[in-house]
Amino acid sequence: MNKQIVEMESLNLPKTFTDILDLLDDCIFIVDKSGYFVYYNKANERLDKLDQDFVIGRHLTECFNLNEHTSVTLNVLSEQVPILDAFQDYTTASGHRIISVSSSYPLFNKKNELIGALTITKDITRFKKLMNIVNKESAGDLIADDSGAQYTFHNIIGKSPLLTNSIKIAQKASKTDSPVLLYGETGTGKELFAQSIHNESGVSGPFISLNCAAIPENLLEGILFGTAKGAFTGSVERPGLFEEASNGTLFLDELSSMNLDQQTKLLRVLETGRVRRVGETKERIVKTRIISALNISPIDAIEQGLIRQDLFYRLGVVTIKIPSLVERREDIPLLTEFFIDHYNKAFNLKVQGVSTEVMEIFLEYNWPGNVRELRHTIEHAMNLVENETIETEHLPFLIFERLKMRPSKSVEQIVDIAVSEGIDDKGMDLKTVVELVEKETILNVLRKNKGNINITAKKLGLSRQNLDYKMKKYGLTSTS
Repeated sequence: MNKQIVEMESLNLPKTFTDILDLLDDCIFIVDKSGYFVYYNKANERLDKLDQDFVIGRHLTECFNLNEHTSVTLNVLSEQVPILDAFQDYTTASGHRIISVSSSYPLFNKKNELIGALTITKDITRFKKLMNIVNKESAGDLIADDSGAQYTFHNIIGKSPLLTNSIKIAQKASKTDSPVLLYGETGTGKELFAQSIHNESGVSGPFISLNCAAIPENLLEGILFGTAKGAFTGSVERPGLFEEASNGTLFLDELSSMNLDQQTKLLRVLETGRVRRVGETKERIVKTRIISALNISPIDAIEQGLIRQDLFYRLGVVTIKIPSLVERREDIPLLTEFFIDHYNKAFNLKVQGVSTEVMEIFLEYNWPGNVRELRHTIEHAMNLVENETIETEHLPFLIFERLKMRPSKSVEQIVDIAVSEGIDDKGMDLKTVVELVEKETILNVLRKNKGNINITAKKLGLSRQNLDYKMKKYGLTSTS
C-alpha cells in the first residue's frame, strides 16, 4: 500500500472527525510519531476498559504491555509502511487481556513527513482466548471445569434406538485413543458426545474445543500448531492447541470449514505425531487424541471436496452418526420435560408441562435446529408462560410459519399438471412431461416431509447428492 497522506499539518484532530470515529464499532486509535496517543475512540474504551482521559497523552507502552518489537503500531512508526492483519496478544493497564487482529497505517503530512500512525483493531478475545475455545452445543451452555469438559454420557437425554446405539459406540470408543469422527446436523449434540468420550476415557490432559468455522483462516495454523517469536509481526512464543491438549483431547468442530491446505498440514501431524510451530524448524512430539465433527455425512463432505479423503481415513477410525431430532421423535417428550425442569430452576418457576396441542405440534414439527432449537423453544415459552402449562400462544411464531406447508397433490393431479403444461400447439413433448412429473413429484414429497431433504431423498430412493442436483435443475428449495 502507498504511503497514506493525511490532509492536516499536525495531529490536532478536528472534533467532527473524532465524533464520527466515536460512532464506529471498530476500535481505532491514533498515535503521534513518538508513540503517544492523540486519539482513542469509544469502541477502544469498551474493549480495553480504559478511559480516553487516561489514555490520551500517554505512550502506548504505558497503556499496553507491548514494546517496539511486539507492538504493530510501533513497528509501523519504525518501518513507515502499513502492517495488515497482525495477531496481537496483550494486557491493558486495566488488567484485561486482549487478543486481537490489528492493521496499522503510517500517517504523513503534505511534505511526506511521518506524523503518526492509525491503528484499527478487531477483537477476537470472544474466541475464548483462542487456546481454550469452547463451542456451545445443543446440550447447553458449557461451564467448563479444570479439564475443559463437564458432560458425561449421563447428560445425554433420550432412549430411542438410534441414540442409544450411538451412545454404545461412543462408550466403546472411549476405551481407546483412536480418532473419532462425529457427524450430524447442527444442534444434535456433537460436542456433548465429544466431552462424554473424553471424560469416560479417564485421560489426564484437558479437553480443548475449537470451532474451525469461528477462526479467521490466516490465524488457524498458528492456533493449532503454535507460533515462534518473530514468525510474523507481533507473534510471540506460544504453544498451539495440539500441545495445549497434550495427554488429553482436541475437539475440532465444523472440520469442513478448514481449507484443504490446512487439512494437509493437519494430516501430517496425525501421521507423524509431531508439530512444528509457525516460524520454527524444530518438531515437537505430541500425544493428543483427536475428535472431529461434521454437519454433513463424511461421504457428502468428500464428494463435495470439503474434506480430503486421506484425512477422513485418519480422523474417521471410529465414525459415529448423531441422529437428528426428527429421527428420534420419541425422545421429544423426554427432552421437553428435561428442559422445562432446567428452566424452572433457572427462572424460579413451577411449570408442570405442555398442553396436548403443544406436544402434537412438537411431534409434527421437523426441528431444523434439532435439540438446540427445542431447547430455545422451551426457553422462549418459559419467558411467556403465566400458569403451570405451556400453551400454543407461548411458542415462537417461526414454528407456525414453518408448519404452513401447502397441501400435497395426488398422483393424478401431478400427471394432469405435467400433461397440460407439456402440450403446446405442436402437440405433446414427452421429455417435458416426464421432467414436469419428476419436478412435481419431488415437490410433493418435499412438502409432505416439511422440507426435510434427507427424508425426501430416502422416500424417493435417491442419494442426497442426486436430489440436490435435481432440485437445483428445477429451481426447487426446501421451502418451495
